[in-house]
Amino acid sequence: MNQKRRLKQKWVWNIIFGLVIINCLTLAVVVKQSFSLKEAAFVNGQANIVATVGDTVITRKDMLEELEGMYGQEMLTKMVNNEVVKQIAKKYKVTVSEQSVDREWKMIKTMYSRSPMHTNTSEELVKEQIRSSLLLEELLVKDVTIPETELQSYYQENKQLYTIEDSFHLSHIIVETKDEAETVVKELKDGSNFTSLAMEVSTDELTANQGGDLGFLTHESQVYPTVYMTEAANLKEKSWSDPISVDGKYAIIYLHEKMDGVTYSFEEVKDQIRRHLAMEHMDGSVDASIFWDEVGVEWNLPSAQ
Repeated sequence: MNQKRRLKQKWVWNIIFGLVIINCLTLAVVVKQSFSLKEAAFVNGQANIVATVGDTVITRKDMLEELEGMYGQEMLTKMVNNEVVKQIAKKYKVTVSEQSVDREWKMIKTMYSRSPMHTNTSEELVKEQIRSSLLLEELLVKDVTIPETELQSYYQENKQLYTIEDSFHLSHIIVETKDEAETVVKELKDGSNFTSLAMEVSTDELTANQGGDLGFLTHESQVYPTVYMTEAANLKEKSWSDPISVDGKYAIIYLHEKMDGVTYSFEEVKDQIRRHLAMEHMDGSVDASIFWDEVGVEWNLPSAQ
């Protein structure tokens, strides 16, 4: 019973951590777009028109003001918190290893492969936000000591949580007949884009609008045919399969990326387990705002607190 409780808590914590990362990255994209708009408005003048509706014009300035009104407060707080974490981490000489960042990146990548972080955001930006989040966790629990035996016990009970199976980021196109499937393969060989072709011809209503994207799948995935995994294992990245017979229809799969499986050792995840167990018992705020007074955050906007 205790093991099941811990598994559930860990699963929930991973989901929350991933969602926080995605939310921060979405804001980062909005920030980048806002600065681009602001720069364009500065270069081209405030009257730079981006759209017209009848006699009404919409300028870049209008769009920027709308973005700032919707996300300005949240963006500002995120920027302040990231800087607070950097300064406090430097003050207390707290660091996180690149191995820890890479491990979280792989786990989040496989869990949220179809999120905005993979379509609009660079790996560098994702890892930057992961690093900031891990530094914050380490700062929050830096004075907590947990016996080595308890850490080892948790690892042994939950070892599967620190195992990543061989994973394949796949897309597919589903058509009705073998002739149609062969036509798709010919068009791909002639230079057609797989994503565009999936949106155009795939009969799978659930994925066609996303260019056939299935996200990361493993051999344990049960939503899609197991033959996908067999075929994917023999593909090179950025290549597609021959037509595959599936439930009376035909599929062509595309391998974006393969991630080799790994089981992390206790030493590799010991700090992660320590943070997790310590965070379970924390009360109150678990964000960077608890360090605002220590760093000396001053707000120049009346509504920014």
